[in-house]
Amino acid sequence: MDHGTFVAWSNILIQGGLANFYNSWSDYLPGYLYILYILGKLKAILPIPEVLLYKLPAILADLITGYLIYKIILKFKDSRVALWAAGIYIFNPAILANSTLWGQVDSLTALFSLLTVYLMALNPYLSASSLALGTLIKPQAAFIAPVIIVLMIKNKWKYTQVLTYIIIGLAIFILGFVPFRLQANNLFVFIFNRLVFSANEYPYASVNAFNFWGILAMWKPDNLIYQIAGIVLSLSILAAVIYKTWSKKGAEYLWMAIIFLATFLFLTRIHERHMLTVFAPLIISASLSPELLIVYAVLSLTYIANLLYSFIWISQDFKSIFSDLVIKIISGVNIICLAVVAAGIKIRLNLKINFENNIEKFPQVADLSGKKVKLILLGIIVFALFSRVIFLGNPPNEYFDEVYHAFTARAMLHGNPAAWEWWNTAPAGFAYEWTHPPVAKLGMWFSMAILGETAFAWRLPGALLGTAAVFLVFLIAKTIFKDEIIGLLSAGAFSLDGLVLTMSRIGMNDVYILFFMLLTVYLFLKEKNLWAAIAFGLAMASKWSAVWAVPVMGLIWLTRKNKWQLSYLWFLILPPLVYLASYIPMFTSGHGLDIFWGMQKQMWWYHTNLKATHPYQSGALSWPFIIRPVYLYTSNEVNGMVARIYNLGNPGVFWFGLVAVTTSFVYSIFEKNKQLGLVIFSYLIFFVPWIASPRIMFFYHYLPAVPFMCILIGYVLRRNPKAIAYFLVPSALLFIYFFPHWVGIQIPLWLDKSYYWFPSWR
Repeated sequence: MDHGTFVAWSNILIQGGLANFYNSWSDYLPGYLYILYILGKLKAILPIPEVLLYKLPAILADLITGYLIYKIILKFKDSRVALWAAGIYIFNPAILANSTLWGQVDSLTALFSLLTVYLMALNPYLSASSLALGTLIKPQAAFIAPVIIVLMIKNKWKYTQVLTYIIIGLAIFILGFVPFRLQANNLFVFIFNRLVFSANEYPYASVNAFNFWGILAMWKPDNLIYQIAGIVLSLSILAAVIYKTWSKKGAEYLWMAIIFLATFLFLTRIHERHMLTVFAPLIISASLSPELLIVYAVLSLTYIANLLYSFIWISQDFKSIFSDLVIKIISGVNIICLAVVAAGIKIRLNLKINFENNIEKFPQVADLSGKKVKLILLGIIVFALFSRVIFLGNPPNEYFDEVYHAFTARAMLHGNPAAWEWWNTAPAGFAYEWTHPPVAKLGMWFSMAILGETAFAWRLPGALLGTAAVFLVFLIAKTIFKDEIIGLLSAGAFSLDGLVLTMSRIGMNDVYILFFMLLTVYLFLKEKNLWAAIAFGLAMASKWSAVWAVPVMGLIWLTRKNKWQLSYLWFLILPPLVYLASYIPMFTSGHGLDIFWGMQKQMWWYHTNLKATHPYQSGALSWPFIIRPVYLYTSNEVNGMVARIYNLGNPGVFWFGLVAVTTSFVYSIFEKNKQLGLVIFSYLIFFVPWIASPRIMFFYHYLPAVPFMCILIGYVLRRNPKAIAYFLVPSALLFIYFFPHWVGIQIPLWLDKSYYWFPSWR
């Protein structure tokens, strides 16, 4: 909406000139209008698409801000730290969302504010000019005025210097209005009227901002008491932080971050976009105090959520994608982030930026003997098995994609050759599953042959493999980091997740590929190449996406001193043989190689040409945030009771997982931690390729990436043992809370309704 407004204003400026512009409606000061005037002129002579042309100022501002961040950090840190900090800012999705996607103006506010403080020591007159220009573009730039005053006092400016600074700033600010002045108005009256009009255009406590007023009074009229309270609170917090950090190097950038975050949270009439100015000074502060990287990551996520909320609200007739409770929670998280920074609470990352010492040192924890480790691991595995097997036979009939996989396994059990023929039509409500290789269906067939043709029987192999996957997560984490505690924490996190749980309890092939892929990686880590090749063949015979284990094994191979072993030849021989062997039942049912080859082509054509849509489909970028889970089963309501199975990740595991991935990335870069880099790469390789997939996708396609996310959780918790309870307790409570929703237990309707935290979860 605002982008269209900018284009319209640009056209008005070109057609009517600057002096007549304010005869039409506009709530902007003249600063950005000059830019729109120039863009209007360029549009007539340059072959640049309009949508790009009008976003270029914000995009260029991001790049210049990134360079400025680099220059500032070079005064305090190594060039590599400066480069990474600049990159973390420029490529932050929160920054891209505001400029590249929305084409908003806040990137220019961020640039001129940062430039103002940077120039204070280099050229005060240019600093004053920068502050004036930034304020002409967006009044929010003036929020750093208290920081400027404090720097003048700290640097012992003479009153003549202060007076010159003020005069230059005011002169440029006033002159910026002159070409726009309506002829009948006194210049100063005109400026005053424009400022009042701009300030009063949205006289509400919060304008879609997830802040303090978003909790109490979203889109409700503000008043003088609210306004004064917000100003006093913001300045008080800033004063407290200045007092505590007066002599700290680079403190001015921390002060900038504090005042921008405090004003976003406590001033009234604030929009969702206005928090963007926090990120540039915050990443500079984080380069000096690495624990602030977690605050930076959390605020980036809440900012993205706020922009998404506002985008849907504006573009879809005031539709709210978040409940009031969720808005309050996110707003509360923003306030907690300010409290953490302002109070100087140390989020102990134990991050020692030392490019020369790569020795892993973990904090001391309670003594865990080998026997205790085994007992804890046994408890985790028993818990995982119990949660995967209890009520496994409900519902008694096929649900979701069991109507393909389990139905075809039953056809195989009965010797029906149609199970291998893609051209056959199945009974109504079912379909023969030929779009994936047969290992999962063979597993269900084998189980039913022993236990009988029941839902419990066709689901049991998946439940057992899902339990074994918990053990494999322990083994992989322990092997990579040579630390059993990381293994226990990783396996514990993995056992508490709902996505893993639900996919272990359904007759589909996803848990089969998960198990055999993890087995492949573990065996390859242990250099048991013959068995790893067999496991990889079984993984490929479960689902073709197991091919992404190859880059993981390639990276492991690169870390080895002995890069050539004769046993590597097994990977050229055994996987194709195992894959072919999985079709033996097809050959024994009267089909030949022509049908085998035809089935492979059908699989390829199906997955590369699928154009279907589904109400529960979702894009890969939404998976880590649990935006659109999948309904697997729902019963009819009877006497106020209902049973549902919902493919939903544990919010405690998933959302802490985002923090763990971000934190681990920082560790791996600054500490050159190759083991950690391997896990991050493994996580990304099973997730990122889906972003480019043209076919329909679902939340459960994220499953193979989850074990590596949980290993990163285990690693971060091991480095920060005081956080273990803060992770495990909420995650365990959420597991208990969501368990009926994951396994299809009959529950009261009121409890079922409590699960839909977001409209997209329905």
